[in-house]
Amino acid sequence: MKVSGTRNKIVVSGYYGFDNLGDEAILEVLTSELKEFSDPQNIVVLSQDPETTKKRYGVTAINRWRLPEIAAQLRQARLFVSGGGGLFQDTESVKSVIYYGGLISIATACGAPTFIYAQGLGPLKTALARLITRLALAQPALIAVRDSKSLALLQEWRLPAYETGDPVWLMEPSALPPGIENKLKQQQGKILALSLRKLETFGDGQIRLLAQSLSRTFADEYTLLALPLQRNQDQEALSVFTDEWLKLGGRSLELDFALIEKPSQWLALISQVDFLVGMRLHSLIMALSQNVPVAGLAYDPKVSHVLEEFEAISLPLQAEKESDYAILLKDLFNNEAGKAAIKGQTKTANHLLRMRQAACQNKALLAKILSY
Repeated sequence: MKVSGTRNKIVVSGYYGFDNLGDEAILEVLTSELKEFSDPQNIVVLSQDPETTKKRYGVTAINRWRLPEIAAQLRQARLFVSGGGGLFQDTESVKSVIYYGGLISIATACGAPTFIYAQGLGPLKTALARLITRLALAQPALIAVRDSKSLALLQEWRLPAYETGDPVWLMEPSALPPGIENKLKQQQGKILALSLRKLETFGDGQIRLLAQSLSRTFADEYTLLALPLQRNQDQEALSVFTDEWLKLGGRSLELDFALIEKPSQWLALISQVDFLVGMRLHSLIMALSQNVPVAGLAYDPKVSHVLEEFEAISLPLQAEKESDYAILLKDLFNNEAGKAAIKGQTKTANHLLRMRQAACQNKALLAKILSY
């Protein structure tokens, strides 16, 4: 779709400004890529917290709920980017699908072509969510999805698309704040990083059971570092785990996470741990991208996919007893492959190269559509 030469804005939407590490990490990579094609002031991000987004990424940002202002920007846009992550899903309600689908329709009405950037589709449990998603995605000029399951759904709907990869595979670490860097230098012994979120199927009892098993497996050598990657969703679960871990005699490392401003600094932090147990997808992606061995709790197919790709341990969400976890974890110490994994000597190089090559396609597609 050819747009007028007077259009100079690139408008970006996504789950931004909510302090979710995964979405913010995607935005950091995306804005870095877009700056190669546009002046930063012409990159307009729709955000829940525009001031923080402006400061953090050096772009323009506006409130994601002010539709008249959004429409005004789209009338000046050469491209609307529906940003990465899982935007089209109805895990809790259909509201997300309506919002992001509606923005695509507004962009179309305003004459701005849409690029679906490295999204993962689903779960779409209801017929209404599937219908809205299908109608919304019939409008964009270009669609890129980050996994084969999303591509298969689009093929079922006869919508052309590319399978690329999650942009965060390409992120590079940035310098840690001195306060955190100094505490890490003072830390003695190995660090076990933990990313958890609370779910209906993963409550306090399961969290304590996991803590008991990980304590038995790791506590002698490892200090716990609990990572609140979306504080309002993660802190309660992490507190339950940490309380149980300390009760069992484990050690915990306390850091001032408020000092961390950018996702690339979280990446730098994760790069310095020795093992990570993670629920959140991007905790696993960040660890694996830095050759940190992982075990995951696959609450979602997107997490299962990464664990399978890297042949990493997948821990059950609903174990009945401590040994359900321990049986899986003991292999890390009881055979040569496990010992190699725990030392960070996993055979991830080929997997990682494939992931990064796939993620590079996102920027190539941006270049393609912006050259129209």
